[in-house]
Amino acid sequence: MTTLRLVLEYDGTDFHGWQSQPSARTVEGVLRSALEQVTGESPRLTAAGRTDAGAHSHGQVVGVRLEHQWEPQPLATALNAVLPADAAVRGAAQAVDTFHARFDATSRTYRYLVMPRRERSPLLRRYAWQVGGELDDAAMRRAAALLRGTHDFAAFGRSPRPGGGTVRTVQHVGVRRIAPLEDPATPVLVIEVSADAFLYGMMRGFAGALVAVGRGRRSVDELAGMLADPSCGRTVTVAPARGLHQWAVTYPAAPPAALASETSA
Repeated sequence: MTTLRLVLEYDGTDFHGWQSQPSARTVEGVLRSALEQVTGESPRLTAAGRTDAGAHSHGQVVGVRLEHQWEPQPLATALNAVLPADAAVRGAAQAVDTFHARFDATSRTYRYLVMPRRERSPLLRRYAWQVGGELDDAAMRRAAALLRGTHDFAAFGRSPRPGGGTVRTVQHVGVRRIAPLEDPATPVLVIEVSADAFLYGMMRGFAGALVAVGRGRRSVDELAGMLADPSCGRTVTVAPARGLHQWAVTYPAAPPAALASETSA
């Protein structure tokens, strides 16, 4: 038996998310197809997170357990030769037999891209949420600071299990503005969040709430009230999936050198 840890990168625009679905193109589906083509096996896969339809990943970690012995790098090269153009294996390494990509992870980092611009942007339309007009970065940062720590985030997402808990610990939240050198008049705001785990829709809920604050449509105090009382009845506009980027996943042990850059936050 061989247990491997793969790190995937994919453009989620044309995928119906990570998880296999009947009659739908998914990342798990194309990876499984590639594994069957290369190894002749159809192994069980574990993933660090189930990305939404249209969301992207720069560091999705997948656990693969194969019946036969495979060296990590030759297998990664073979998989990349048959994977479609919108998905690739960025790294591969041997893992312990008990490795589980989701349950062994200690934190996940997501980034959400927001583009405050009135004119359409054909180049960024697949990877960022375009909102008309300017955003108040300072107000967004004040609101983001409230999200740090351990809270009941039921107002921003739902548990992946029916009846499951909605308390999560957010280790880091940041809002920063970057301006491409080629076009400094077209800035992009990057919302970055690291947490022990995420609820379904939680990151997109955060992005929607922070943008609402930045546009003056929701106050910082309202956001604080949603954290203090998730049953207050206030709801957030969930940001579209196209701006969501799964960025990195961390594990307790130091990752192998081949994966260090992909798995470090």
